Amino acid sequence: MKLFNKKTIAAAALAVAATLTFAGCSAPAAEPTAAVGLDSGFGKRAEARDAYFFTYYNPAGDAFWAQILKGGEDAAKLGNLNFTHQTAEGDSAAMVNLVQTAIATKPALILMPFNEGEAWVDVACQAHDAGITVIAFNVPAPASAGACVSGFVGQDFYTVGTIIGQNLLDSGAVAKGDKVQITAEEPDQPYALQRGGGVYDVLKKAGVNVLPQSEWLRTGGDDAPALDALTTYLVANPDVKVMVPVGGTPHRNLPAALVAAGNTTTKVMGFDTAPAIIQGLKDGVILATADQQGYVQGFQAVMQGVLSLDFGFSAANINSGGNGLITKDNVANIEAPDLQGVRW
Repeated sequence: MKLFNKKTIAAAALAVAATLTFAGCSAPAAEPTAAVGLDSGFGKRAEARDAYFFTYYNPAGDAFWAQILKGGEDAAKLGNLNFTHQTAEGDSAAMVNLVQTAIATKPALILMPFNEGEAWVDVACQAHDAGITVIAFNVPAPASAGACVSGFVGQDFYTVGTIIGQNLLDSGAVAKGDKVQITAEEPDQPYALQRGGGVYDVLKKAGVNVLPQSEWLRTGGDDAPALDALTTYLVANPDVKVMVPVGGTPHRNLPAALVAAGNTTTKVMGFDTAPAIIQGLKDGVILATADQQGYVQGFQAVMQGVLSLDFGFSAANINSGGNGLITKDNVANIEAPDLQGVRW
């Protein structure tokens, strides 16, 4: 649990103890000593300042989700929130349980992604009906969520997918007839369908042998099985010209999988940033990556919550950007050591 307003040590200890009963909760952090809140009322006008921030994958083992969490934490500090982070560890049912448990504590804000789409609409609407402001990030809520979700911060997945596909063509990385495989943690989730769909539509139109969604390679969200799945595929398919990972897990594991498979010809172009992806760009194994700017997603989602609490502003749908590609030529712009955890 991250507590960012002034509480007594006893209260903090009780709060941490309560949080540790939930799956995947974060460790306690020191309280800030600087004064909080602005003269305008930002950060202090509303008395209710409890916020729950849920991640689908665990930021402790996933560099991209760590960027999202860092953005959320920084905004929570600025907005003087009592900020609790919990992760579902890639388990859809766990996310439902975590949100339902949070609702019982009557927080002011719930911030959550919608990786599993419809599976989480009901619990989001339960929160809304309880008077809790719900803001989505990373993956938007389905239309069926209606007014239950106030706003969203994230990337236009399909559009960026088309950018990746067109870059593969324009750079000469693929041509008519070349075999291209799309891989994702969960190929049937909305983010994968939209990103992969953008890539697929552009390449298919150009006559590239891009495999259909029914054949996309599933890796799961954990690194070890992802590495195994990718290595096995590459050994069995040495003719694949390009692998397009539409999620961070397969992307950061592909450089190692290529080495393990003894493959020196297949190239990679995908999404998100992580240390292994940065190194892959520098080594020339990864041609480019689309940075969906996870820090922005966490920061802007929480910031919208603060503005709603203190001033009554309506949350909006915000594109987190990242439409430009990171390549070997410009990767130095983001790889500063002090930006690790924020930009990569």
